[in-house]
Amino acid sequence: MTSRKRKAPSTPTQVRFDRSRFTSQEAWERYTDVIVPRKLLAERKVVVYYTEFDEFREELESCH
Repeated sequence: MTSRKRKAPSTPTQVRFDRSRFTSQEAWERYTDVIVPRKLLAERKVVVYYTEFDEFREELESCH
């Protein structure tokens, strides 16, 4: 009886994407086509005082 070994998928000698971050070439391409071109805003530290919390929360809920 011969053993059944799974064949590894053939890959080019030079991989174009980071395998630790992306599961496939298509995922990497989607990231570079869709996510990278967007101009994302950096997170900002917002200080909300206890007396302003309810008003701030209501404003967030009304936006979404």
